[in-house]
Amino acid sequence: MKLAIEILVSCILIGLGAYSRQPFWESGFTQAGFITLLTFIITFITTNFKRLKLTLHLFWLSILQERVRFSMAYLYIIKIDDRYLLVKNFNFGHYQLVGGKYKRFERTQSILINDFDATDDLKLRNSGGMKDDFALFVPASKALKFIDWFNSRKDREISHWREFYEELIEGKSSVLTQKNFKYVNYYFKGAITTPIHRTSGWNCKEILQYDILELIPTNEQEDELRELLQRGDTEYVKWADQELIQCLGHCNREQRLLYKIGAHTKWALNMKWDRA
Repeated sequence: MKLAIEILVSCILIGLGAYSRQPFWESGFTQAGFITLLTFIITFITTNFKRLKLTLHLFWLSILQERVRFSMAYLYIIKIDDRYLLVKNFNFGHYQLVGGKYKRFERTQSILINDFDATDDLKLRNSGGMKDDFALFVPASKALKFIDWFNSRKDREISHWREFYEELIEGKSSVLTQKNFKYVNYYFKGAITTPIHRTSGWNCKEILQYDILELIPTNEQEDELRELLQRGDTEYVKWADQELIQCLGHCNREQRLLYKIGAHTKWALNMKWDRA
């Protein structure tokens, strides 16, 4: 909205200059219009230089009055020796790093509706373990503001314990003990945000963001994780090396697909999005 208003004001001033009795370039209206427009352009580019392509794409989508699907999640890199711990995603059938989408709390939900006109992703059920997941649609005109708000971490879930607990201790499975895993420490490695892309299954424009965490196990936690590794793969837990993850589950040695690995697992290890 601010973008449209500033452009409109500039055009009005330039237009007034064109109809004034003074020579076009000498008109105060013209000069004020061009100064306003130039100031806006410089501010716009310097503020959004690192995401200029995204900003322009969203501006075009806002003209078309489209909505953008957002999925906001976090993933744990858990490594023992040269193997990474993966768990099964029962919704899509592939294996991935431990983690999942953030949750929307009551205050968060109110902000999303009132400030961003957000709507639920109706293709994902909003019940059970997926209830109030951070998967939603936001008007393209408010998408940048939404991204900035989310990354400010204000009035939203910021703890990463919930998915770790549900996926490894009690919930989807119980492969680790509460005795040794009363808490976890981790490094925040950074966030991976995909460019706007069309998702075939949803037939919409989409942006995915993953906060990547690297587990710092205590001695007791490392011992228990190593015991889990030694017990070998199961239907729920897999231990994959770097090469297998980069090939998304295809084993070059055996020349076959062992199991599917989600592309976002590869992105997390590389700390970089690609088209996979």
